[in-house]
Amino acid sequence: MLAINNILRKNILYFLIGLFSISCSNDILEPEKKDTAKNDNFELTLKINPDIVYLNSVSKVTVYLDRRVHKDSLSSAVTMLMKMDAVGGTLDMHSYGVVSSSSFSVSSISDEPKSRLEVLASFVPTSTYSTSSGGYYYNYKENGLITASFDGLNVSLPIKLVVPR
Repeated sequence: MLAINNILRKNILYFLIGLFSISCSNDILEPEKKDTAKNDNFELTLKINPDIVYLNSVSKVTVYLDRRVHKDSLSSAVTMLMKMDAVGGTLDMHSYGVVSSSSFSVSSISDEPKSRLEVLASFVPTSTYSTSSGGYYYNYKENGLITASFDGLNVSLPIKLVVPR
């Protein structure tokens, strides 16, 4: 009976170690970073996934704008224009038509409190690739930055750019 208990304990221990290593490996493979800023009227959140991107790949960028009060309760006029920008690459906007090179209207957010507007984009690293001598990347930044601004709220996240193997 004692031998069976020892075998069961070892198997349970191995199972828990395996589960722990699997859950940790997911965080390593797809690290998500987030930055949030809020005022009395709105909350602005920027997320990137992953925060490390190969020069021949892209990173998912998501911005959430949450209304905290009803539109009629705003203490001052709000320009419903959001700005987004990137250093070390470009943002390929998926959700909205761009008003200018880096801004777009967010007037489609509902007037009710707890309304949410979601903006989806891809961060595309900027670099030059040479096919000579086996191929290599140049003209790129090792560290990039993604920013979003709305109604005096500013959020930003660094992004690491790496050469593919």
